Amino acid sequence: MRLKRYQYNGLPFVSIVDENDCPLDPYVSCYITSIVTSKSPNTAARYANELLFLLKHFFKRKILLIERMKSCVFISHQEYTQFYEQCFFHKSLLESSSVLLFPDVHAKHFRNIMVANQRGIAKVSSETIQGRIRRLRLFLEWLFDELHGNKKVDEISLDQYRKLISKIKLDEQAFGRNRSQKVANADDSVIPDELFAQMLEMILPSSLSNPFSASRIRNYLIVSLIIQSGIRRGALAKLKISDCHFHGSYDRIMIYRSPNDISDPRLERPNQKTKSHLATIDQSLMKQLKFYIDHIRSQFFQARTHDFIFVSEKDSRGTIGLPISLKAINRIFRCLSKKLDFHVHPHLLRHKWNEIFDLQGERLGVSPSLLEDVRKYAMGWSQNSSMAQLYNDKRLAKKAKEISMAHQKGVDQKK
Repeated sequence: MRLKRYQYNGLPFVSIVDENDCPLDPYVSCYITSIVTSKSPNTAARYANELLFLLKHFFKRKILLIERMKSCVFISHQEYTQFYEQCFFHKSLLESSSVLLFPDVHAKHFRNIMVANQRGIAKVSSETIQGRIRRLRLFLEWLFDELHGNKKVDEISLDQYRKLISKIKLDEQAFGRNRSQKVANADDSVIPDELFAQMLEMILPSSLSNPFSASRIRNYLIVSLIIQSGIRRGALAKLKISDCHFHGSYDRIMIYRSPNDISDPRLERPNQKTKSHLATIDQSLMKQLKFYIDHIRSQFFQARTHDFIFVSEKDSRGTIGLPISLKAINRIFRCLSKKLDFHVHPHLLRHKWNEIFDLQGERLGVSPSLLEDVRKYAMGWSQNSSMAQLYNDKRLAKKAKEISMAHQKGVDQKK
């Protein structure tokens, strides 16, 4: 079984299919339809991938979830525990033939040591683990409602079902509580300043250390736009020529949501995740962007068929001149990371933007409350968003350190 993304009448869809490219199961297809109707294509694909993960897990162990739910023979505590432990692993590791499973190991301490060692080697993020656990709970709840919603279920089965869902929910919520337990150093930067300066020099098309053999100007503009504006990868990939204010102050770009844009030929359509706003960049970068559009992008025939700024410059599967994919942007950052020997990705530059924003705001004497309002606008966050608190906490920690050091200095002088 695998995930399939396709378009119908210009709209993106996602499905789980079998080896014959047919929908895996009517209930699976209906569930996917029910959860992705109002979601962006990428969110829909993430939810479907979570579902695919759990279906593969139980199929591999010959546990037919849908049939079991029909007969009210719910997964046992042991079967759920096996799934829970697998949620910590990367899919590539689980699908590798080199992984040895020991289903008949009964020694509790040996099992614990084995699982702990595997988790240390291949642990995924807490958000990924939580998403997989949540998807199992939501799928089981949906199945139960579809199969037994209008029927009377005996008390014993109903009690077993409620206990199972309660157990899954507790594990799911535990990751939400533990996600932010790490205490960051107020003086630490997401990218050390010397590495950041090195990267700024490296991405220049004329740099001797530039890691790209082709598309240097395009890649320079992509990285520079994220650095200067703090926009997300999806927002950058969907930028259109008509979004750029090549007039007036000559330094603004419109960032907005456009779900199901029928003018976008990409199967995985990027989108702006948060509120619409105007992003400001340096005039010189804006002029360089105009140069790219007029003199480089215009050379590709298929670029005339759409308005998206950044295009593929390699004829991979006939995509030359078509809008750049999110995977292509990821490859740009993988190449930079390898050259820097430091993992750099678009969202990391968004965090770096916020660090620089704090420094500039302090230098200009902007009040903390106004600074946070401006930050929310520039990031596309709503006024009720708590995301700004992440950066506010870091600034408060830095101020607390300065005040504490001043206090300690006063105590030492009195001594």
